[in-house]
Amino acid sequence: MKKVTILGLYNSMATTIFGPMDILNQAGRLWHRIDNSPQTPFFDVTIASADGNPIKCTNNVQILPHCSIREIHETDLIIIASATYIKQILQKNPELVPWILKHYSQGAHVASICTGVFLLAETGLLDGKSATLHWGFTRTFHKRYPQVKLKQDQMFIDHGRLYCSAGVSAGMDLSLYLVEKFCGRQTALESAKTMILDLGREFQTPYGCFVFSKDHGDPSVIKAQTWLEQHHIQSIDYDRLAEKFRMSRRSLERRFKQATGATPLGYLQQLRVETAKRLLEEGSQTFNEITYQVGYEDISFFRKIFIRLTGLRPKEYQQKFAGYTVKSPL
Repeated sequence: MKKVTILGLYNSMATTIFGPMDILNQAGRLWHRIDNSPQTPFFDVTIASADGNPIKCTNNVQILPHCSIREIHETDLIIIASATYIKQILQKNPELVPWILKHYSQGAHVASICTGVFLLAETGLLDGKSATLHWGFTRTFHKRYPQVKLKQDQMFIDHGRLYCSAGVSAGMDLSLYLVEKFCGRQTALESAKTMILDLGREFQTPYGCFVFSKDHGDPSVIKAQTWLEQHHIQSIDYDRLAEKFRMSRRSLERRFKQATGATPLGYLQQLRVETAKRLLEEGSQTFNEITYQVGYEDISFFRKIFIRLTGLRPKEYQQKFAGYTVKSPL
């Protein structure tokens, strides 16, 4: 059996610990139990904390680990649970990074769930490589680790012996993928069926919500952002917009891109798509009606923008999310 160590950290979400543990532990077990055939477990899973003390998770949940990392002498796979408070984690447990590097150098695979990629990035193993995590933390991650190439639309990424995944449920996707990688397609299919999980999700794009960040420190760009948010369904003249904030159009576009990561046009498109998503979720209007309502006349053109930014056709988006509304920060 493969030895797996799940590393629980301060304020980890319990699901990012128990989810992978349950999926890996049941591989080769649950299907055969249901089928009344001999069980053939593939993974021996251990939960570890830095010091062996209980892991204080979100919602004041306490998890009692099996051991401390000092007691892990050999492991084939390390799974890092979510690690949103990376500064506090590193201050309290500076031994975590060298411990991960030691086992990686000995041949272990290392995977991160959600914000666990912050700790994985601290090792330097992702420098020059791509990574993904929950869409809501991409800006913070990029600021702290500019040497890592973000692919925020991906559900998970495989670099051979390094893996990272998006949000909490993406940890389930990655866990199923690891079952397939280590045990084969058939075992992964059996695991997915017995756990009632989808196999093969690749993108988190449909679940994302555009974050209108204003913590960049450029007051003129903040004013331009606010104006666009308040007038995004209107026809926008970017030359007049630049004049309004006493800049040339070229200067506005340069500063806007530097501050927000998007051009004024790209920002406007995101605003309009977010509005369209909310209206589709309400389910009372057609996409044609919504197109005119958010400021477009060319339905085909806006449909292409919508698909590019959400990864779904409008009808698919509505079928997936109508009646399940995620409140936008807009």
